[in-house]
Amino acid sequence: MACKAVAEALLPLAAVLVVGFLPPATFAKSPHKHGFRATLTRVHQYPGNYSAAARRDARRLASLSSAAAGSARTHTSKSSFRGLLQALVENGAGAYHMSLSLGTPPLTFPAILDTGSDLTWTQCATCSACFAQPTPLYDPAGSSTFWKLPCGSPLCRALPRAFRGCNATGCVYDYRYTVGFTAGYLAADTLGVGEDTSSFTNAAFGCSTANGGDMGGASGIVGLGRGALSLVSQLGVRRFSYCLRSDADAGASPILFGSLANVTGSEAQSTPLVTNPAAPGSPYYYVNLTGVTVGSADLPVAGDTRFLSQMAGLTSVSGARFDFDLCFAVGAMEVPVPRLVLRFEGGAVYTVPRTSYFDAVDERGDVACLLVLPTRGVSVIGNVMQMDLHVLYDLDGRTFSFATADCASL
Repeated sequence: MACKAVAEALLPLAAVLVVGFLPPATFAKSPHKHGFRATLTRVHQYPGNYSAAARRDARRLASLSSAAAGSARTHTSKSSFRGLLQALVENGAGAYHMSLSLGTPPLTFPAILDTGSDLTWTQCATCSACFAQPTPLYDPAGSSTFWKLPCGSPLCRALPRAFRGCNATGCVYDYRYTVGFTAGYLAADTLGVGEDTSSFTNAAFGCSTANGGDMGGASGIVGLGRGALSLVSQLGVRRFSYCLRSDADAGASPILFGSLANVTGSEAQSTPLVTNPAAPGSPYYYVNLTGVTVGSADLPVAGDTRFLSQMAGLTSVSGARFDFDLCFAVGAMEVPVPRLVLRFEGGAVYTVPRTSYFDAVDERGDVACLLVLPTRGVSVIGNVMQMDLHVLYDLDGRTFSFATADCASL
């Protein structure tokens, strides 16, 4: 997320970590009407992969800025998607895996969780080009509940126009970008998710038969964005929450859906979820940032400038090889770091933990960097800045809530 004080700036929240309010085209059906939970497993540990995550997020930001500038008002241009898609498949750095199952009988596989994507997809058998994955490929021929979605399906029309097509196979998609690609067809099958393996019939997903890139050991993407194709929309789940355990902790992180998703207590704070009129079809979740404080200064200027002025006397070094702008030749814990506070519409205030915005970026711990990248217009609160927070997306209440939490106790 950019430490740039622009009043009323819109921030999409991203977990590899970012709602509009299109009516959900509920398609999947399940007897589980109350709630369910699942676990998230971190792909990589820092500091070794801050740089890879920075490169991924830079591409996501480029995509967001393009949409916010009005070049993708229907969110269907190829240029508006290229940065996002490249970020998703470049290396999976900083991402979280969630286990899903597909088919009858079910096949379980890991997928990268993304609140900034709608389509859930996995590699499928008869794949003409596939990246390596730790589990067998999902084989549609082996499932008695598999079927292909026709071109006239509402969920087919929910695919971006620039990337969808129709042929003898049915509804097809083809995403191509600088470092990779994914292409396949839209299908439906029984989907299993959660620790109790809650199953949902007729869940739509992308069956990718041609792929390129590195997904960090995942088989595909699980999309939790705002659109009709996302998992939360299809399942009719109007609220979900997660708590990402910090890197120093061992173990998985919880994600909760439906009635199990609640953020309560005296420390809970909320801010409205808003729409971005420049990108009405965007899958992202937006909130209004009303202020940023570094140290004791409220910022009408670029955040990294104020940050540098409060760290005078330290030896700064080029952060180019680490993909950051502001770095110091000193161990992270030796630096007197000014506090960083984010203020949101409605009065919510988040005092960001030190290690979420300033940390060592090399294996020896000799160089520490400000883990905040500059942006133009649109910013992102990423998963590192959400560590040890229990965050809630309430689509019916149109609110984003958060509170510090012991994630292991949820």
